[in-house]
Amino acid sequence: MKPRLLAKTRDIFLPRGQVSYVITSKGKYKKEGGYRNYEVEFSINGEAVRVVTVRTYLKLYKEIFVARDTIKRNQVIEEADILKVRKNVDRMPREYVTDKNLLIGKISSRTINPSEAIRGNTVSAPPLVKSGDRLQIVFETPFLRLSAPGISLAKGRKGERIPVKNLDSKIVVFAIVKTRNMVVVN
Repeated sequence: MKPRLLAKTRDIFLPRGQVSYVITSKGKYKKEGGYRNYEVEFSINGEAVRVVTVRTYLKLYKEIFVARDTIKRNQVIEEADILKVRKNVDRMPREYVTDKNLLIGKISSRTINPSEAIRGNTVSAPPLVKSGDRLQIVFETPFLRLSAPGISLAKGRKGERIPVKNLDSKIVVFAIVKTRNMVVVN
């Protein structure tokens, strides 16, 4: 972090004694880095004497991940696709990723340009079920469990609702993806 004072303050004259001070952040919006206001409260012998407001600009550097080359939409991200760099993040959206385990094996939801910071909302988990996969359709209550073979008509991630065709009755139902080969009907 590199703080920089934006405005010069006047000289502050304090009475003699043991000087101490407390710095507190002002304002409700607490973004990482950027423009900030602080209050410096000076005390002499434990008694508050003066409060001075100081405006600063904080440059905050973090190690984040950027795309090494262009990552196309719906491409599975591998370790060779990303690069760790130290970058000033005070003007970046907060969703930047600092942990490569949150990226590897995920799918990009849009094209990511070279040297662009990878944000958490531009990647998603790969689908568990693909269109055309054979799976088990399950209906379960506390006293009854029914199952039938089915085929998925769309791709889906865990917890998503997808259309599934019952192979026995040829009826299309909407079911929630639980595992790679099982969906649950409510």
